[in-house]
Amino acid sequence: MSLGKSLLASLVFGSAAMGASASVAQVQSIQIVVSGEVALESTSNKAIIEGLERAKGEAVKNAWRVIKMRPDIGLKVRNLNADQNMTIANELRTGCQITMVDQVVDKKLKQMSARFRFDCNQQDVQMSVDNVIRTSTPVAPVSAKPRLRLATFFIVREVAGTAIYDPNIDRSSSSSARVGVTASDKISGSYKSDAKERTSETEGYSETAGQINDSSSVRQQTRGSASASVNRTAEISATESQSEQSKGRTVNKAAEFKYRSASPEELNASLTDIFKNAGAKIVNYSDIVGSCPGPDPDLIAKQYGAKPDDLSTTTRTAIINAARNCGFTYLAIGDALIDGTQQDSVTGSPQYSVILRAKIWDITEQFPETIGSIQKDASASNANPNLARVNAVQQAAQRTGEEMLSRLSAEGVR
Repeated sequence: MSLGKSLLASLVFGSAAMGASASVAQVQSIQIVVSGEVALESTSNKAIIEGLERAKGEAVKNAWRVIKMRPDIGLKVRNLNADQNMTIANELRTGCQITMVDQVVDKKLKQMSARFRFDCNQQDVQMSVDNVIRTSTPVAPVSAKPRLRLATFFIVREVAGTAIYDPNIDRSSSSSARVGVTASDKISGSYKSDAKERTSETEGYSETAGQINDSSSVRQQTRGSASASVNRTAEISATESQSEQSKGRTVNKAAEFKYRSASPEELNASLTDIFKNAGAKIVNYSDIVGSCPGPDPDLIAKQYGAKPDDLSTTTRTAIINAARNCGFTYLAIGDALIDGTQQDSVTGSPQYSVILRAKIWDITEQFPETIGSIQKDASASNANPNLARVNAVQQAAQRTGEEMLSRLSAEGVR
């Protein structure tokens, strides 16, 4: 969790019921959640308990800063001085129901941030404001903050080109092919012969009284066998296989921007007109640096205009000191990013978008106090790209200027 200054986590307006003898009346309540941040002497339990009480005190101040941004209260308290604002803030501490939401201790930096929920009766807050105003001396407006003396310094960057790519992609592919042919041809044969021949012959003669016997026999035998066989086989097989694999993985698409420095005069002119219409005056830093030495605005634009970096602490402090030495009580430093690389999705005309950031400081004290951080955007399209650019810049300046006036008015600046 960031320990940077955070005034407003949520702003909710509800209603609370009050009992009366005859009827029940509805009374508005102001419910907000704000944080208080303090430095700790140590991270011991005793130091944390003591720091929590101081964080509550800071939260009370921040709660009053949020509440006085309401239109019905801001108009009444715009001329109150610091002591009067502190008086009302202290009454919030006793008159509102305060509940701690959570706390975070950064032991390494020895810092604490605690969030508190404030539930305040709107009537009671209005009465506290009225009592402070009523008991103030007639010359109270003289001790109020002086009329607005605001210096401004803006850097303007313009997108010169964009490259979109896949930051994380992995592809692979493989293929294989196989052809096999197998053939066999087998012939076998056999012949067997077994022949035998056998011949036998007998002859006989006998004579007896009155009888003569004569016999003759021939026997011939032939035996043989023959066999033959032929066996032939032929086999042909062919196989072919092929596989291919391709895979890709894309986590997200990223864009790489290239910037070029652009003139801030168009933006400065638009902001000047907005403040002039509201009865206030602002002075560009480039117009005061000649009388109160400070960093050269042209060199700063050249150094930071072509890259998305914020001003260094040394450069920002030097600009603040130059504005303070020239008698300015407030300073706004910001940057604008102009992108004309897109086209209108409907008409196809050139489209310009502007993102405008501004941070306002009260530089009356040695250590500047941040009043508010603002970010507004606008876009415009036109067949004429110059008109599209002008319209986008003017719209962003209008929204930013109105928000700056609102924040300064909430601080009691006339």
